Amino acid sequence: MNPSQILEAVMLVCFGLAWPLATLKMMRRGRAEGRGLAFTLVILAGYVAGALSKLLAGPAAAGLPPVFWLYVLNTISVGANAALQWRLSRHPPSPPPATPSAAA
Repeated sequence: MNPSQILEAVMLVCFGLAWPLATLKMMRRGRAEGRGLAFTLVILAGYVAGALSKLLAGPAAAGLPPVFWLYVLNTISVGANAALQWRLSRHPPSPPPATPSAAA
């Protein structure tokens, strides 16, 4: 890998770590808050474009560059996050039952 590919891989790893953490946080809360689905879909489109650029960049005999797989992994992670955002925004969890207060 050349220095450019190494820096691209570092960027993809750094950005890629945030998505599983955000998905876990959303699953724990049961709410899709903090960013809109449109934002997540724009990020998803960017990762798809990055992966396609690696497919189109070189001859097939040279094989795929290692960073291609980071784009694929990030695409899957962001796609899962988008699916969960969509699901939670369409079907929010029911509120917990109210607990009676102790009368004084």
